[in-house]
Amino acid sequence: MSADTDAANEIEKTLTTDLSADDAQNVQSRHYFALYTYHANRPSVQDLGPDVDKNDSTVANFLQREATSNRDFSLSVIATDLVAEQETELREFIFKRLSRGTVYGGSGNVNTVDISNDVLSCYYYLLRQQTIPESDLDPDDPPSTFYTSIEYVICFLMGTSAALELFRPELDAYSEGLLAVLDSEAKELTKIQSYLARWYQQAAEYVCRCTDRFQEDLSLLIHTALLDDKLNFLGGDEEVVSDVMKFVQVCSLSDLLQHMSDSDSNSQGTTSSEPTLIDLDASASVSHQSDGKTVTNSLRPVQLVFDGDTQQFQNAESSPFCEEWTRLLLTSNRENPANLRQIIEDCKLRTIQDLNTLKRLVRQAESDHYALYRAFAFLRDCGNGGVLLRHIWKDENTITSQDTQSVLHVLEEFISSNGTLARA
Repeated sequence: MSADTDAANEIEKTLTTDLSADDAQNVQSRHYFALYTYHANRPSVQDLGPDVDKNDSTVANFLQREATSNRDFSLSVIATDLVAEQETELREFIFKRLSRGTVYGGSGNVNTVDISNDVLSCYYYLLRQQTIPESDLDPDDPPSTFYTSIEYVICFLMGTSAALELFRPELDAYSEGLLAVLDSEAKELTKIQSYLARWYQQAAEYVCRCTDRFQEDLSLLIHTALLDDKLNFLGGDEEVVSDVMKFVQVCSLSDLLQHMSDSDSNSQGTTSSEPTLIDLDASASVSHQSDGKTVTNSLRPVQLVFDGDTQQFQNAESSPFCEEWTRLLLTSNRENPANLRQIIEDCKLRTIQDLNTLKRLVRQAESDHYALYRAFAFLRDCGNGGVLLRHIWKDENTITSQDTQSVLHVLEEFISSNGTLARA
């Protein structure tokens, strides 16, 4: 049995423990929202002084002071689908978090909350909109180093099995998207409620919709995402295109590798013989154009043509690893977005581990011919060689040495002559 098959079977054992049908239905049916206005007095940034060192602890002290400056802040509900008793308990929970000064704008938090004897997972996000204009302030008031902010707290709640922490990036983006509704001239409560009510459908269930729609072709989409290939859309309604864009983004390695690379650079005070994780090109980002809707930057574009309920890929390829990844998604509980997302995250982690293994072998192969053979054998057997080689070449820290580049060229030529990899 091949090494990649063994690894895939191990992943399947640990990842495909699905919820029962009743539990899955229970998770799906229990999702709620709440939106609060949050008025608070915040210290002016001038309090820091013009010459403050941004790395100084004064900045942290300022943030703490900002978060706790007004313990008598107002928190008023704008929209919610919770009953009155539940909303009161949620507001008390949010009030305590704000009072402790642990809630900052720009990134959501996920905690469990006990509401009406029901333990739920609560995602909450501080959304900053504007400050109160100076013209609205009382001119007779003495000058102050504080300003009054108009902010919002967005809450999304669901059963703990929903694993909302897995969807934090999507929930952050969806929460920020509410600003467009709040800033519109015709700020209607019904529009706000409608936007908030769709949070789970838009931020989580897209994984289920893509899996159900693409079936075996999902491997082509995953391979495109792993390579950060440019993806052009022809046809398809806005919702379908949005689902695919989010799926491609969540399957991409860029953010995860960048995060781990940053963590590694913060600990460079210690020496290690292990190579650092690959730092991908920052240009591999998602974009959306009005006509030829485009996702990510890459060397060769992939075309996705929609025709009603069907679609066809052009210039797209797959790999044994992407096919195994697809099989895991298709044979899991496809009614549970958290289950699918966990599979995606673990398969991405396996790819990162393979990247680091190949990186070590390539460095060893600079002076060891047996390591060169082991590098080839690894690329041949892992089922994902094209993706690994693409990202090795994108890592500027790895290919600085001429010897390293020579090793990579030898691997590519040997693999190409044996027809092992179609795309490197």
